[in-house]
Amino acid sequence: MITLYHFGPFRGLPDPSPFCLKVDAYLRMAGLEFTSSPGAANLRKAPKGKLPFITDDGRTIADSAFIIAYLKERYGDPLDGHLDREQKAIAHAFIKMMDEDLYWCLIHSRWMDDNVWPAVREEFFEKLPFPMRTVIFAMVRRQVRKSLYLQGNGRHSDAERLEIAKQDLNALSVFLGDKPYFFGDRPSTLDAAAYAFLAEIIVPPLEFPLREYACACANLVSFCNRIRGKYYCQ
Repeated sequence: MITLYHFGPFRGLPDPSPFCLKVDAYLRMAGLEFTSSPGAANLRKAPKGKLPFITDDGRTIADSAFIIAYLKERYGDPLDGHLDREQKAIAHAFIKMMDEDLYWCLIHSRWMDDNVWPAVREEFFEKLPFPMRTVIFAMVRRQVRKSLYLQGNGRHSDAERLEIAKQDLNALSVFLGDKPYFFGDRPSTLDAAAYAFLAEIIVPPLEFPLREYACACANLVSFCNRIRGKYYCQ
């Protein structure tokens, strides 16, 4: 049995991490049975010090990309088997755009925006005792700020950062068009990944410019609602 190790629920979503949610969505779309093991304590046993990771038949696989590759090899490829080489290349490029670009815009919005940070702080650290809670959330926020700066996203102005995210969202919106899924009538791995990132921006009721822009992209909102209704609300 596949077990997915992740953080746990976050404001209407199964997880605050788009990478954890990507694997969760892939498993559901592919029709694979799995159990869920939530909790930040999973970080202590994560092979790479990050979530998600899965265990399956005595094997442990970390990183969302390697997890999905493993699942395809072990259980077949029900989501992408109908795609041709060009479509698979397009899917790969879009997924990497979200992993390496849109992700950091989302992280900055959550952790550095002073209008959003209090809600995120409460969500992640409210169960810790005082004064430990104050020390830890300040330390973690400093670490996130440093990571953002080293990655490059933290060196941009707010306007520049929003423009980067807008271009990513526009690319997704244009490619999706009026189709139910990104490649037509059947879901693919790209749909699982796109849902993960879009839902993390759109679903939690946190007000920030990136969410406002995403919610103005009607087809992306409809896409999120469609995936949630089919795979999460039954």
